[in-house]
Amino acid sequence: MSIGTRLRAAALSLILILAGTTRAWAGEGMFSRAYTTDLTPAGHFELEQVVRTREGRAFGQYDATDFRSEFEYGVTDNFQASLYLNTNRMHATRTSDDDDELGQTGFTRHNFTVQSVSAEFVYRLLSPYKNRHGWGLAVYLEPEYDFHDLHNGLRYAPGTFALETRVIVQKNFMDDRLIMAYNLVLEAESIRFAHQPDTNSELDWNNELGVTYRVAPKLFVGAEFRNHNEYGNFTTHEHSVFWAGPAIHYASRNCWATLGWLRQFAGNPGHDEEGRDIGNTLFLRSHERNEVTFKLGLPF
Repeated sequence: MSIGTRLRAAALSLILILAGTTRAWAGEGMFSRAYTTDLTPAGHFELEQVVRTREGRAFGQYDATDFRSEFEYGVTDNFQASLYLNTNRMHATRTSDDDDELGQTGFTRHNFTVQSVSAEFVYRLLSPYKNRHGWGLAVYLEPEYDFHDLHNGLRYAPGTFALETRVIVQKNFMDDRLIMAYNLVLEAESIRFAHQPDTNSELDWNNELGVTYRVAPKLFVGAEFRNHNEYGNFTTHEHSVFWAGPAIHYASRNCWATLGWLRQFAGNPGHDEEGRDIGNTLFLRSHERNEVTFKLGLPF
C-alpha cells in the first residue's frame, strides 16, 4: 500500500471517528511527535492508541507499523502517569540497516514483535492557560525495557533498556487559537543483541517543534518539524535526520484524534562507510523517508 493510499485511509478513519463529536477535552496530543503541556485531569483516565507507519529505505523494500497502546491517569492536575505496550509489524526485503549484521547486503525479515514496555511520568510546572503570558513548561521521564529492535526487528538480550527525558515548552497566542510546542528530547540506551557479546550505548538527541492553529471550534491544522541525532557510546556522531510535514487535530469530550505526516528532507551521512552515495542527501540506511501517524484518545 502506497503512502498516499495510507494517508487517504487514515484521513477517512479520522473523519468517521470524529463525526458527531461535541466538546473539547484537556490532555489530547495535538501533534504526531511533539508533546504539549496538556495533561489528563486529576482523577481521570485515558486510553490512547498510536499507529505509526514508516516506509522507504536506501535500497530494497521496507515498511513497518508501530503500535503504541497507552493507559494514562491524572494523579493531580499537574502530574500524569502512564503505562505503555509497544509492538511492531515489519515487512523488510533485502533492505538496509546500520545495526543489522546483514545491513550492508540487505536483510529480509517479516514478523510481528513485542518491541518494549515502558512507563511515562509528566510533571507540569507552568500551564499556558493560567500563565498570564501563555507559557507552558513540563518535564517528562520515560523508562523503557526493550525486547526487539524497532528498526530491524532483531531480538535483544535481557537487560536492554532505555531512558527518555523531555523538556516540553509551549506558548499560546491569540486567546489559545495559535499554539506552539517545542520538545528537547534526550534518550540514553544500553543495547545488546541476542547471542552477541558486546553491549553498546547510544545517546539520541532530538528537537521536535509543532505549530498549529484553530481553524474551527474543535479543529486545529498545523505543521511539525523533527530532528534526530544519534551518538554512539555518547561521543561519536553517527547520523542526523530531518523531517517535516502537516498535522491535523480534532478534539471532543468523547475522544480526540490526530493525523500527521512527516517526510524526510535532509540527512547525513548520505553515504556508506566506503563513501558511496546511498541517500542522495538523505539518511535512509536505518531511518525512513516517510512516516504517517494516527493517534486516538478516549478519556473517561
